[in-house]
Amino acid sequence: MSKPKTPNPPGNHGYQAKSGVDALGLATLAGVVGLLMISFSNLRAIDGIKDELDEIEDKVTQAAKVQVQAQAAPATPPAKPRGPDPEKAYEIKLAGSPTKGPAKAPVTIAEFSDFQ
Repeated sequence: MSKPKTPNPPGNHGYQAKSGVDALGLATLAGVVGLLMISFSNLRAIDGIKDELDEIEDKVTQAAKVQVQAQAAPATPPAKPRGPDPEKAYEIKLAGSPTKGPAKAPVTIAEFSDFQ
């Protein structure tokens, strides 16, 4: 005949108390300690990122000040272009120049080139 089973005490859920080390408890403790170490490492990294962001904000502020100063400074008038005026019609003497086609053609094209 078998021995009758005794009910578990309330809150025990079938676990028997053992003397010695609880492996599940140690694993949980190690996991919590690991998570705390990772969290601390992340906090230190965030502090470094905050310092870098502060430096970037300072540089942006300085650049904005320079831009405002540049816009406030009076603009220098544009320099006159050097060379012939494209709006002016110039008279070109073609007497004695090499030609191609009839001398009395209604249109004459003069070509200039520089072989430097």
